[in-house]
Amino acid sequence: MKTKPYFAYLTCLAVAIGLTACGSSGESAKQNAQPVNHAGQKFDFQALLNKTVEGEIPGVVLYIESPELTFHGAAGVADINEQTPMQIDARIPNGSAGKKLTALMASMLVDDQLLDLDKPITAYLSTDITSRVAYADTITTRQMLQHTAGLFDYLNESEGAFYDAVLQEPDSLKTDAFAMQFAYDQEANFKAGNDWAYSNTGYILTGLIFDTLLGEHHSNAMRQRIFEPFGLDSMTYGGVEKEFATINSGYFLSDGEQVDTKPYYQNIGVADAPVVGTAKDMADVLKIIVNGDLLSTTSHELMMAESNFINTNISGLKYGYGLFKENINGKEVIHHHGSELGYATYNFYIKESNTSAAFLVNCNGYTDCDNAHNKLYMQLLKALTK
Repeated sequence: MKTKPYFAYLTCLAVAIGLTACGSSGESAKQNAQPVNHAGQKFDFQALLNKTVEGEIPGVVLYIESPELTFHGAAGVADINEQTPMQIDARIPNGSAGKKLTALMASMLVDDQLLDLDKPITAYLSTDITSRVAYADTITTRQMLQHTAGLFDYLNESEGAFYDAVLQEPDSLKTDAFAMQFAYDQEANFKAGNDWAYSNTGYILTGLIFDTLLGEHHSNAMRQRIFEPFGLDSMTYGGVEKEFATINSGYFLSDGEQVDTKPYYQNIGVADAPVVGTAKDMADVLKIIVNGDLLSTTSHELMMAESNFINTNISGLKYGYGLFKENINGKEVIHHHGSELGYATYNFYIKESNTSAAFLVNCNGYTDCDNAHNKLYMQLLKALTK
C-alpha cells in the first residue's frame, strides 16, 4: 500500500488520497441490529443511515442522546469480504477525536499538581528529546495542547513517512517514541506562542510527558481515571490494550486497490489519537466533559472555560484543549472529529439542546468516501440544529 501526505483540518475531516470507490451491500444492512429509538424523535435517522450505505460508505454507526431523544443505529457492513452486518457496538480507532482524552488527562495531572501547563517542556523531558525539538526551552504543554507551539507536524508535514514506516513493520507496537522519530530535527513553523497551527506532534510530546510524570505508560492512568470510572466500557488505548477487544475493519484505496487497514491500526497507540471505542462512548465522554459530570472543578474549567478557547487561523473557529468550538446554524457546537486511513469519526455536542452525538464510518482517505461522510455530517447538523 502506498501512502501520500495525509492532511485533515479535522473540522471537515479528510483530504483525497484516492479516487476509486469501495462500495457496500445494501442487502446486508437488513441484518443490522434494530435501532434504539425513544420519544421525541421526529427525523428518521435510520433511513438516513440506510441511504448513506447505498453509496461509498460500507458501514456506519450513529448515536444521539439529548433530553428529547435517543437514537442508536447502524447500517451497512462491518466487513466487506464477509458481508458481516455493522453493529452498534462496533469499535474503531477514534483518531483525533481522542485528543480530548489526552487533554482531559493533562487537566487531571494539573489537578494533582504534577503538571504545570506553563513550564517549558524541558522541565519534564530529557535532553535527548528536547535537544531535537526547535525552541523546546520556550514551548509549554499549554501551547502544545492548544496548537500554538509552532511544532512541525509528524503526520501532515512528513510526506507520509510515518505511514510508510508503519507499513514496513505492521506487527510491532508504535507508541509516542516511535512517532517522534518523524518530528525530530525539523524546523519550527513559528516561535512558540506567535501563531496557531494544528500539529499532532504537541500531543505526542504531551504523552511522553505523562509517561515521565507517572513512571509508566499513561494508558494505565487513562483506564483507571477515565475509561472505568466514566463507564466507557468499549474504550481502550490503541495498540497498548489491543487484547481487550478487536477493532472493526476499515477501508482505504491505494492505487485503486481496496485495503483493509485494521492490521496496521491494531498496533498503533499514540497520544494524538489515543483511543479505540464505540460511537456511544465517544458521545458519552464528550457529554461528561462539556457538562462537568464526574470532573473536578479544575479539570472542568480547564476543558470548558470560555477563556481557554482561543482563535484559530480559520474564521469563526476556536480551539481549546482537544476541542473545537464554533457557531453552526446559529447554535454553539463543540466538536473534534477524527480522520485515519480507513476510519472516520465525528463527535459533536450542541449546547442549546444538550445533544451529544457521534458517528463512525469504516472508510476514509479517498475523495468519494470522504465526501460521503462529510455529507452525512452536514445532514445530521441540519436535522439537529433546527
